[in-house]
Amino acid sequence: MERKIDLTISGSTLYLRARPVADNEAEWGPGNRAQGVVLLDSLVLLDPLADEEFGADVILRTPERFSADKRAQRTLQMPFTITDSAELFIGSDEGELPVELNAEPGDYTLIYEVCLGRDVFYTITLLKQPCETATALKADGWGLKKGQALLPGVF
Repeated sequence: MERKIDLTISGSTLYLRARPVADNEAEWGPGNRAQGVVLLDSLVLLDPLADEEFGADVILRTPERFSADKRAQRTLQMPFTITDSAELFIGSDEGELPVELNAEPGDYTLIYEVCLGRDVFYTITLLKQPCETATALKADGWGLKKGQALLPGVF
């Protein structure tokens, strides 16, 4: 299943959550900015690689297997747990929207791609096969190296 959402991205943050989140949880540490992600239980804050406020398409999908987008400038893989499908939301500082996917509660591999076509867009893939560790799947122009481990928590 696939959904495309037009989202206003602001505050240099795009997030996906599968549980209620307290205001103080959605914070970036300097180490998180360097790796481009904050990894928390059922919550990921993702760096959209742009500082200004803008509208962008976010494609959310749940395929059987992952197929990388050739236009991806950054690709990250991380564990993600859905505890309640009704709590699955995508958002930014500007607000959030519910995500209606065929994603049952359980452990997933979340793959985040920042893509450049005519405009910047984002793809979030949820695979039912969970991964153990978060890693960069390709080198990018913002300092990540292919295979680089991404650390959980705020640091």
